Amino acid sequence: MKKILSLAVALLVTTSLYAVPPQEKGDMPEPPHMHHQKMGLDFEKIAKELNITDAQKTQLNEMMKEDMSRKKELRQNIKQKMDLIDEELMKENIDMNVINKLAAEIQQTSADISRINIESKLKVRSVLSFEQYTKMEQSRKEMMAKFRKDKQDKVEEKIQPKKDKKAKK
Repeated sequence: MKKILSLAVALLVTTSLYAVPPQEKGDMPEPPHMHHQKMGLDFEKIAKELNITDAQKTQLNEMMKEDMSRKKELRQNIKQKMDLIDEELMKENIDMNVINKLAAEIQQTSADISRINIESKLKVRSVLSFEQYTKMEQSRKEMMAKFRKDKQDKVEEKIQPKKDKKAKK
């Protein structure tokens, strides 16, 4: 009974930890304008709308590259720890102390990523004027709402029975 309870706890911890943001692909962080284009945000268009100067663009790009690089390393660290948890779960006798220690380390690393995100916003805020920043945040919120809606639509489309799809056509 104790083994079953331990396994259940381990599985619960493991599945909840997979909520960590996915690791970015590639060896080098992608330029910020490419990252935003994937999500439907045209960095150049917004820069023009906000009257962002070339100097501001340069500062923002450098900050974003650095922050993306730091977060990539942390995500890799989380992935390594998740792999170690998976290895531990494959053992006949699971050591919950190992799993709990790794889970705590993953939690701390996730908190570090959150701190970097906050620092990034503060850096961006220091480069942009108040008006530029508020307009940019409004655009970001609109883009994220659209992204979430598109994602939800795709999920609903996948779970919809095939008959319904044919009826819509």
